[in-house]
Amino acid sequence: MTPPPLDPSATGGTPSSPRGPAPATTASTDSTASAATPQPPLSRPRPRHVLAHLSDLHLTGDGSRIDGVVDARARLTAALDVLTTWGVRCDAWVFSGDLSDDGSPASYAFLAEQVGAAAATAGVRVIWGNGNHDERAAFRAGLGIGDGVGPSGLILGEHDLRGLRVLTVDSNVPGTPAGQLSDEALSWLSARLEHPAEAGTVLVVHHCPLPQPQDATELWPLRNPGALAEVVRGTDTRLILSGHFHQTGFGTVAGVPVAMASSLTYTQEVGLSPDLRGQDANTGFSLVELFEDSFVVTAVPLARGEGVHPSISSADARARLAGAGDQRGSDPVTTG
Repeated sequence: MTPPPLDPSATGGTPSSPRGPAPATTASTDSTASAATPQPPLSRPRPRHVLAHLSDLHLTGDGSRIDGVVDARARLTAALDVLTTWGVRCDAWVFSGDLSDDGSPASYAFLAEQVGAAAATAGVRVIWGNGNHDERAAFRAGLGIGDGVGPSGLILGEHDLRGLRVLTVDSNVPGTPAGQLSDEALSWLSARLEHPAEAGTVLVVHHCPLPQPQDATELWPLRNPGALAEVVRGTDTRLILSGHFHQTGFGTVAGVPVAMASSLTYTQEVGLSPDLRGQDANTGFSLVELFEDSFVVTAVPLARGEGVHPSISSADARARLAGAGDQRGSDPVTTG
């Protein structure tokens, strides 16, 4: 199985396939609709770049459940189902580490096969970052990544998405769940950030540099967040994407926003803080939309609940907006 495209010089991916049969092109669909009913311009801006941020998959080589509870392979399948059927146009799917739970070659082979097929269907690029559960040699071999950097084989990557630079930085310390950015990794990152990218930089590092609400997280932190802060301060870094703690969170480091994704496999019961308890609930990933001078990160839960009010399709919303007097700002449920 050929792994998903990783060529940093490649252009951004094509739109992900919407649910149901895809139209030939968006333009032909819009022109057909406008022939019947004029379509008003949407007032909300459209992002220049869109990423799906997935973290902490914890796949096992033999498919066994995590702690006998969670089927990590099923969770990945559920996420890929969303990614290949929703109508969101992604430039890349970004994985920020702990992709394997046991570091086995079989776990990466399964990941490459499943994600590779889904990415081909969606026409999207894939960017891999590693975490403390990932074994570097097996990670590189299984996902088709080249040789590591330096004597420790660091996994460092640079990717261009239509002018948006994505840098993946290895924060692993073999033999411990804690993380640390080595001098070698910091030097590599600093050298790249010396020159701004056309649309700025997104940094991917597994160990989140933000403090967490549970005391136990101090057992496996990023040990040198200050060193990361000094490197990114004043650069074109627009956003840092992290995982590791299995809960959604947001903050800043040296004025740079940090978005921490949930886990696809299990999460923390934050309501018990400052105690820590993993739970089989609230799993998912994040949608990252980058605009000209801002961004929005939206949590995407895998679980679907019972509907509360009638669904409103994009086509129906546009039709309402095209109606007499325009219905912007009115109640989307009771209007019409």
